[in-house]
Amino acid sequence: MKTLIRQKPDQFEGFGSSILAKVARQSTSGQSIPSDRMEARAMLHDHCPLTPGVYGWLDRNDRLCYVGKSKSLRKRLLSYFAKTPSDPKMGRIQRHSHRIVWEPVSHELLALIREQELIYRWRPDFNKQGQPTRRQPAYVGISGGSAPKASFARRMTKKLDFLVGPIAGTGRLRAAVECLNQVFHLRDCSDRTRFQYNDQSQLFGATDSAKCIRYELGTCPGPCASLCSKGNYHGNVDALMRFLNLEDISVLDRLSDRMKTAGANLQYERAAILRDQLKQLSWLVLRLTALADATEKLNGVLPIDSFGRRKLWLILRGGRLVGSAAEPKSAKRAAIASEKLTSIATQTDTPATNLMEMNFQLMIMAAYRKDAQMRKRLLSFHQADKVCQSLMRKQVA
Repeated sequence: MKTLIRQKPDQFEGFGSSILAKVARQSTSGQSIPSDRMEARAMLHDHCPLTPGVYGWLDRNDRLCYVGKSKSLRKRLLSYFAKTPSDPKMGRIQRHSHRIVWEPVSHELLALIREQELIYRWRPDFNKQGQPTRRQPAYVGISGGSAPKASFARRMTKKLDFLVGPIAGTGRLRAAVECLNQVFHLRDCSDRTRFQYNDQSQLFGATDSAKCIRYELGTCPGPCASLCSKGNYHGNVDALMRFLNLEDISVLDRLSDRMKTAGANLQYERAAILRDQLKQLSWLVLRLTALADATEKLNGVLPIDSFGRRKLWLILRGGRLVGSAAEPKSAKRAAIASEKLTSIATQTDTPATNLMEMNFQLMIMAAYRKDAQMRKRLLSFHQADKVCQSLMRKQVA
């Protein structure tokens, strides 16, 4: 994917380049905002299209202060000038701004992608305000040196030995990671803690007490106090990895059985703890299953309607958006497309590297699950290449 430079210039000079090919985007237009509300509505009726697209509000210094998207630009912008706007934030944005700009795109999904691209690049002030970090996507992985543990990470880092994601819902994911360490009997203490297993030779005698209560509760084997063997601890790590890879999720059945047993024995507090753990890990399995499904199936070319006769080809690899291009209509363009598709098809899947790419992946995954027609339109790399080869043969003939 082409790297987008994050910037915040003093003056707005256009939305800039995009991962979306120009065939799906029209030029940016804009108008100054009349002081009278009805005049502003009349201006939008006359100039703003009903197509999907993105829009921006410019402050009095011509800085981009807010970016939004809509499946109907005119209807969305008219709502800012309603007698009583539905959201108080809309009034604040309007009072802060003196100009509106918009860029039509050919499809609602593309508007979502373009909006994220622009927010990541321009970092408008009103887009940053009131955005809860708990809703941002993140990763779950395994890290921790000699005594690994389940870890939460907002970004891909070298400290993570194993990584899966992105998964939407930062707050929920943190709780799920905490449950993973408890259920799989892994430590959750700082990586600065010294660890020593009881099957390793020691210069001095072993410490006889753990450094936290989790050992007493039976949810950590105590590697900080030489209370477990390396083989047993790393066996727990292997079980966690199989769970995250969806190779063995039988722990859900065990939690369910233990919860029912605790309830039958009138151990209601214990049953409530197990119920919460089961709820968190069941949620995580659903997210991991959706991610695995996308990684397997979202590989190839997704044709989407554009403003011209040619469709836009979104190029997907493991659910990630890696590029786009106009559908080839000439032998020369088909040959270039065939070469690029072959190169991408043979690449190794890699996780998204920044928040923009993570959001792209989650948007495409959600659209793929909801839209049956999209699932039918998706072409494998082989099918897309056949389209190119057929065009090349026709024009040669």
